[in-house]
Parts: sequence; C-alpha cells; structure tokens
Amino acid sequence: LYFGLVYVVAEVLAIPALPLTASSGYLFGLAGGTAVVAISATIAAAIGFLLGRTFLRGWVEGALRGDARFAAIDAAVAREGFRIILLLRLSPLLPFSLSNYLYGTTAVPFWEYLAASILGFLPGTIAYVYGGDRLGAALDAGGGG
Repeated sequence: LYFGLVYVVAEVLAIPALPLTASSGYLFGLAGGTAVVAISATIAAAIGFLLGRTFLRGWVEGALRGDARFAAIDAAVAREGFRIILLLRLSPLLPFSLSNYLYGTTAVPFWEYLAASILGFLPGTIAYVYGGDRLGAALDAGGGG
C-alpha cells in the first residue's frame, strides 16, 4: 500500500518513476510488481488528467484562443484520442507524468484517455518490472539479496 502511494505521489509530482517501476519487480516479483505499478500509474494518470482538465484547460483555451494549430490538435485528439494517446504512450516521446496534465487540456473524453493510457503503458511497465524481477533473482542467486 505504501509503495503504491509513493508511486502515485511521485507521478503526480512529475518525479521520474522508472526506478520505482523496476524496484517493484525486485520487491514484489513480476505479477505483483506489475499489478502494483499498473494500479498506481492508472490512479496517477487519472489524477494528472483531472487536474489538467480542471485547472489548466480553461487557461490553455484562453491563452491559445484563435491559434489554428491548437484548435487542430484539440479537434484531432477529440476525434482520434484513443489512437493518438495509445501510440504516444507506446513511445517514449512524452514524459508520462507531464503528458497526463497535457491530455487533460484537450477535449479527449476521460474514459477514452484512461483506457488508451493503460493499454499504452502496460508493455513498458511489464518490461521494466521484469528487469527488476530478474535483477532480484540474479542477486539472490549470487548471494547478494
């Protein structure tokens, strides 16, 4: 429980969570670590999105009113949000934490955003958790753990 809470806080504060993700594999194994990180990252993604939607969207709309590029991006994300978010989550182009706030400033529906986020971050999460799990196994085999 504490690990998950620390993970959520780190993500919401935009502190890189990669060390925590790998550590979860070391501490909880592949299945347990993946579950803890998936749940924690989903909660953090929802919080970041809702903070972006609640506190930043109005400001962004006002600041970029009349900007054709923002209007086009916003319309595209509203129309193809699931696909765009899924593809961006699969690539390391945008930091996870900051992108949560960014997506909140667009017109993408919340549940569409959340589903695409989960599907997009799971492959990388599993890989990093697996790395932590294997590191733990190697340390245990070598007497270092």
